[in-house]
Amino acid sequence: MVVIKDKKKFKRGMTIIVSGILLLIIIITRIIFSITNQKNDNKENINTNTQENTLQVSATYNQEIIEEWNLKLVNNTSSVNREYIPDLEEYDDGIKVDKRIMPYLKEMINDMHKAKITKIWIQSGYRSYEKQEELFKTKVNSYISSGKTQEEAERLAQKVVQRPEMSEHNLGLAVDLNTVTNEFEKTKAFEWLVKNADRYGFILRYPKDKQEITKITYESWHWRYVGKEHAEIIKQNNYCLEEYIDYLKTTKQV
Repeated sequence: MVVIKDKKKFKRGMTIIVSGILLLIIIITRIIFSITNQKNDNKENINTNTQENTLQVSATYNQEIIEEWNLKLVNNTSSVNREYIPDLEEYDDGIKVDKRIMPYLKEMINDMHKAKITKIWIQSGYRSYEKQEELFKTKVNSYISSGKTQEEAERLAQKVVQRPEMSEHNLGLAVDLNTVTNEFEKTKAFEWLVKNADRYGFILRYPKDKQEITKITYESWHWRYVGKEHAEIIKQNNYCLEEYIDYLKTTKQV
């Protein structure tokens, strides 16, 4: 049995010991808390950096897609460098297109024939800048002859015939079919294309419900190659090409 001779000293000593233990617990707790916070901060920094890197990679990836030859956007605000001339291949009777789209174009036309749609032909493919300029001036002069000013005539003409360097025909990626009038939309060929053209990488470039965006009058006869993957997304989402490019600029990755 332990005999405590001086109870006051004993209590004082126990108090000091307990206080020391409590102080040690507090110090250890703070150290653990500090380490935990540091780990969480590091994890958050890693996550933030990873997200930023992912966004940067996605933005770079999509920009590379947008700059691909088959997605080249040509319209009233985006032109072709006049020095650009595609590597052309003749389809038939002097009609030429970018040779990279030829296999898909031929496959599409052949499959239309197999579906017993034989009244289909290509009216126009690639056009030189000089030819496009000639067509544009002819259209402008027709409006001037009807009483329009030069400015009015050019504005109206550009809704129908693009200026040189602003026409998809300068790329060799677009074809005009049959009689180049909207009577084409009443044909079985048009109906078939609406259902199937995306499988070959083609889209209806100037849809009826997108005229405010494309700034081009509806052209049921004008079909543009963009590639199968892109054509499918454009069709599924009812995009025109301008909308699809905007989609690529704002989404993470296709």
